[in-house]
Amino acid sequence: MSQGTETQLHPLRDGTTLTISRNGNHQYWLDDGVKVPSVTGLTGHIDSDGFGAGMGWALKQVREHDGDLEAPRRLNKEAIDSGTALHDAIDQYIKEGTVAEGNPAFVAWMHEVGVQKEWVAAEQFVFSILNGYGGTADAFSLSPAGDSVIWDWKSKNAESYSKYGGSIKDHAQLAAYAMALREMGSTIAPDVGYIAYIMRDGSGVDVVRVDLEQGWEVFKASRTLSLLVKAGKES
Repeated sequence: MSQGTETQLHPLRDGTTLTISRNGNHQYWLDDGVKVPSVTGLTGHIDSDGFGAGMGWALKQVREHDGDLEAPRRLNKEAIDSGTALHDAIDQYIKEGTVAEGNPAFVAWMHEVGVQKEWVAAEQFVFSILNGYGGTADAFSLSPAGDSVIWDWKSKNAESYSKYGGSIKDHAQLAAYAMALREMGSTIAPDVGYIAYIMRDGSGVDVVRVDLEQGWEVFKASRTLSLLVKAGKES
């Protein structure tokens, strides 16, 4: 097993399991099979606010930090680290009941979402043979009616989220995870999907229901474009 590789046994409805692996390059594969790209890799070019908004944010940070050109890069890294810490805290809560009291974003999530749900699993690898992609779904719960619910966590800057909101990319990602699980015959194949946008400062959580069928159409189009661009670069 190469460095950075993780493997999960995913339970299926027919009583068997599927062995899914991933590496640090965001690739997934079954057993010793062909490595395929991740959902996030196939949707990375989708963004509702686009380059202009990102450039505007970067220029604003440079101005607010007295012309420090490294400020956007530093703040972006801090945001990534904060998001990773939040995902880890939620994962530990779902699996072990551990409460990260010192993380305001986690505390907001716990009160708004965590304690209200019956959690089934977290951080599950998924794989689509038919469409050639893999990914990691954040969490699953059961609704009061017994429906399987898939969740995705997105940490956000409160000011930026209030201005731009979420992205259709987020919906496409969640739908791709859901469809892969259905294709696999997973024991936790979802009926419903939600994205929880969690403000990093702990000021709030916005839970958005995802139209999985619509999101799937966006993902398929994104996957096609991504593969065409890759083929063009390699030719």
